[in-house]
Amino acid sequence: MKLLSVFVFLFFATPLFANNPPPDEGMWLPMLIKDYNYEEMKRLGCKLTPEEIYSVNNASLKDAIVQLGNFCTAEIISDEGLILTNHHCGYDAIASQSTEENNYLKDGFWAQNKGEEKNIPGLTVTFLKSMADVSDRIFNLEKDESGAPDYMAIQEEKSKIEAEYSEEGKYTVDVKEMFDGNAFYVFVYEIYRDIRMVGAPPSSIGKFGGDTDNWMWPRHTGDFSMFRIYAGSNNEPADFSESNKPFEPAHSLPVSMEGIADGDFTMVMGYPGTTDRYLTSYEVENLQTVEAPALVKLFEKRLNVMRSVMDRSETLEIENASSYASMSNAYKYYKGQLRGLNKFDLVGKKKIYEAGMSSWIEKDMELKEFYGDMFSRFSTVYGGSDDLDMDMSVVNIAGFAPEFVTGMGISMWRLGNTLEADGPDDAKFAALSDMVQESGEEYFGSNSQIMDREIFKFALDALKNDVSKNRRPDMFEHTLYVKKAKGSNEKFVDMVMKKSVLGNDKKLAKFLKKPKSKTLDKDPGVLYIRSLIDMFRSKLQMDQMTRESELSELKSLYLQAIQNYNRATIGSSTDDDWGDESKPKLMYPDANSTMRVTYGTVKNYKSWEGKPFETFTTGDQILEKYVAGDHEFDVPEKLRTLLSNKDFGPYARMDGKLPVCFLHDTDITGGNSGSPVINAEGHLIGVAFDGNWESMTSDLFWQDEYVRTISVDIRYVLFIIDKFAGASHLLDEMNLMK
Repeated sequence: MKLLSVFVFLFFATPLFANNPPPDEGMWLPMLIKDYNYEEMKRLGCKLTPEEIYSVNNASLKDAIVQLGNFCTAEIISDEGLILTNHHCGYDAIASQSTEENNYLKDGFWAQNKGEEKNIPGLTVTFLKSMADVSDRIFNLEKDESGAPDYMAIQEEKSKIEAEYSEEGKYTVDVKEMFDGNAFYVFVYEIYRDIRMVGAPPSSIGKFGGDTDNWMWPRHTGDFSMFRIYAGSNNEPADFSESNKPFEPAHSLPVSMEGIADGDFTMVMGYPGTTDRYLTSYEVENLQTVEAPALVKLFEKRLNVMRSVMDRSETLEIENASSYASMSNAYKYYKGQLRGLNKFDLVGKKKIYEAGMSSWIEKDMELKEFYGDMFSRFSTVYGGSDDLDMDMSVVNIAGFAPEFVTGMGISMWRLGNTLEADGPDDAKFAALSDMVQESGEEYFGSNSQIMDREIFKFALDALKNDVSKNRRPDMFEHTLYVKKAKGSNEKFVDMVMKKSVLGNDKKLAKFLKKPKSKTLDKDPGVLYIRSLIDMFRSKLQMDQMTRESELSELKSLYLQAIQNYNRATIGSSTDDDWGDESKPKLMYPDANSTMRVTYGTVKNYKSWEGKPFETFTTGDQILEKYVAGDHEFDVPEKLRTLLSNKDFGPYARMDGKLPVCFLHDTDITGGNSGSPVINAEGHLIGVAFDGNWESMTSDLFWQDEYVRTISVDIRYVLFIIDKFAGASHLLDEMNLMK
């Protein structure tokens, strides 16, 4: 990545962030809301000060917001480290503790005391301690021949910054690029490693509506689960130990029972994953015509295969439930995104915007010097007929899908390379042998082969039929496949499962006792691994790296051009133009898994077809959706009884109905799952868990009239904990605001 120094000054001469977009658009860095967002937040009803939202020196909301694992958000809701997140965020942890005898996915789990809380190995909670703008340190580096800091100089400076902020390893530090390398921020984190499962409703509540209702409104899903952070004697991060104590937070969120109404201020804080709102028309067109259709097709096929296996037994359902749910979510996301791209012609809107920018560039010789060939270079990158994205999708979704590939297979491939090396490294060989053996014991000790047999057939079919001929793995020409398997995927799968060290535990054990290269050379499973990796490295990875290198520089240049163009032409835009990608607008940074603040109001909407939707859903509607025995719409008997008898306790609305879910127009994406929905006073009013069907393209462009966040009302969460689960002791920990 290289930046053009002449325009770096222009880019940073005025703020990158502005409050011009509509209030509900934008994922803002919390340290900057004081200068760029606060007045608009106050206008919408926010009563908090900027320092109460984000502060380094004093307790603030940011101290109650954590990243759960790598992909979700959670919030602290008691002074004893109790955290609340989504059921789907805790799904893998719940599944890991489930057996046929104690199926917590099916029946739910509620620890009646801290001694019953279940340790979840590998699960972490990450706190943001501070963030800072370090752009000057990067852009003041010694320049290369082009007048900009080169890639290696930037990496070295980032390493220095991370070392300085880590306080000798106490904190985890990450320097993140914003605006495709046109700004740099350092984030300082503290990671806690002893996390225990406290409570989760059954999936019939936490996943009510299943795949049918996913991304849809209206929703009636109690999508929440609860965990607890444990710490060492000084409240510091510690590995799991029975002697650890519940974590004492700097701040925990008060929980509101007051209720909400249309127009109420809402704020979401969390860790949104990625958005791509500054793509060019060339990138969007590639996504719309190649990448998204390929992903939809592959996900659908893989899901059908998985479901056919999972339906065979409850054990197989439990073991594969988490991966199936994750894949199903991705499938519906890309399906909805493709639907939106086809409907709203984002490519056309981008082209209009780019035409305006090109005209602006052509009028100035200095601009032409720096930006003149920018769009032609984008066109060159995406203008060919190469199926790189299609082929990459096949390899990622199908080729590497069998579990024996990502576990034993890759370690075995490395071990084979060590065997073939001149003067093999004995220590490395021993370590790899241990890894293979450990992976093998885990694999053969489970039911993974049952699923793998069918997934492997799917992988072979996709690699053989959907990959470009010039990139197809060479195993399909190998004697083992052509002659011994007679060119049949079915027979090749049987061969691998019976005769390969990767498919037969006895053959694996025999090989590890006397490892020989020639054994691997004749092995059909190893043939598949070698062929797949060779295809990836020699036919895909190099092409992808070449393209990404070109795009890195281009996108950095394009983001500079956008900022300067918008500054020059912003007077021609009005607030009514913000949903139109052909109009210029000021910028906020794309999401990149760093903490963000987004705000708006409780608000309903109309569908693309003009159908009006209500803002809230209620408990009586759950009974209307109930289908006995249905895996998506069954309802536990106890919940049916509570709803039928209107036994809602103190959690009912003023009209006597039980609140379940609600809509608001805050700007979220994947990673915000589990994020707190916070009211004007800083109290918890809900837990964000989804977007509506019309929001599937919101990672690419914002549509104020359609995009909504779907959240579970905190009163429904409290109702399930108290009245359904009988776990009122958990409510005793919370600071309930009545």
